[in-house]
Amino acid sequence: MKSDFFLEALQGNDSLIPVRAESLIVAQNPGMAVVASSGLDLDEYERLGHCECSEIPDPRPLKTASWGGEDADQLYERDYQIVYEVRWKSKTLQVIHLTWETGCGNNSFDWVVAESDALAREFILDVERVTNAPGEAIMVFSNGYWDRSRRLFRAIQEASFDDLVLADDLKSTIRKDFKQFLDSQERYAELGISWRRGALLIGPPGNGKTHCVKALVKELNVPILYVLSLSHPHYTSQQLWQMVFERARKLRPCVLVLEDLDSLVNNQNRSFFLNQLDGFQKNHGLIVLATTNHPDRIDTAIIDRPSRFDRKYHFELPSADERMVFLEDWQRKLSKELSWSSEQMEAVVAATENFSFAYLKELIVSALMKWIHDQSAEFEKHILDQAAFLSEQMKTEK
Repeated sequence: MKSDFFLEALQGNDSLIPVRAESLIVAQNPGMAVVASSGLDLDEYERLGHCECSEIPDPRPLKTASWGGEDADQLYERDYQIVYEVRWKSKTLQVIHLTWETGCGNNSFDWVVAESDALAREFILDVERVTNAPGEAIMVFSNGYWDRSRRLFRAIQEASFDDLVLADDLKSTIRKDFKQFLDSQERYAELGISWRRGALLIGPPGNGKTHCVKALVKELNVPILYVLSLSHPHYTSQQLWQMVFERARKLRPCVLVLEDLDSLVNNQNRSFFLNQLDGFQKNHGLIVLATTNHPDRIDTAIIDRPSRFDRKYHFELPSADERMVFLEDWQRKLSKELSWSSEQMEAVVAATENFSFAYLKELIVSALMKWIHDQSAEFEKHILDQAAFLSEQMKTEK
């Protein structure tokens, strides 16, 4: 390929760029098949062991290197313009990747150069099939595109129902309901019922909704898609919802997680969202798990119609018995450092009425910090002092 290929291809930065680029690729690869694609995840495909890629140094690739932050202290590279030589199934192909700016943000194409059109298309199809499955990652939707999050996947693997305190038999009800659903595909088909499920987890913040979702999707063991935001400087929220449901339907059976549903659905996109949920055959195998702290902000057409969310699970503030179970669990975890008497536990339970599980955890942590720096007082005093402090803090938040 010519050294000035990228410069020629990107000159002008207009809608003719892919046409001009392909003309250059065809001209510089006589006798070879050239097939264009959009969004091939070649890095992931190679990482999974399906091919071997090597960079062609001329024309010189354009890349950016950025720091991953304190939790991932290394440089990460992103390709903007690059040509790869790819070894795949004993064949050699070239993949040419171009990125350019448009009025709606960045656009990119990948051109596969192969000895035959059939080979190029077979390669593209396999890359798409393999990399559209999340694998050991969660597909996260934000800023108008999907990204793999292995960090979130690892966090979900650490979640467990054993660490979750819920009222009555709510925990077993949720687990049983979804297990039965996944095991009943054939029965649904026999009865002519659409095999899909929607559940809405409702309640004030800090009472286990997110923890429950993590533990549940880990147990279900199907692909997971998580919608982080529906904001974009150019795309409408309807277009973004379309992208979300199209991707989910490609992965069925799968779980689509919509956290804080009241912030994702608004007056502009409500009707479109409802139409997407109401799909019959096209939503076969789709599980939608949504959470909300504010059910009053959600339209009754969404929250009250069974065909949209078949189940509604309520996560209320913990009762005295549930607070006792939660505190006893912490008592066991901290038994090597300190101990609480039954009378002390009962006093803490009485002092934490209207505390969420999140506030109970903050109570333990803050009391521990006080005790570490002042062990002249018993832990009971620190925890009761912090309970009074947090109770006042909760009043100011209302």
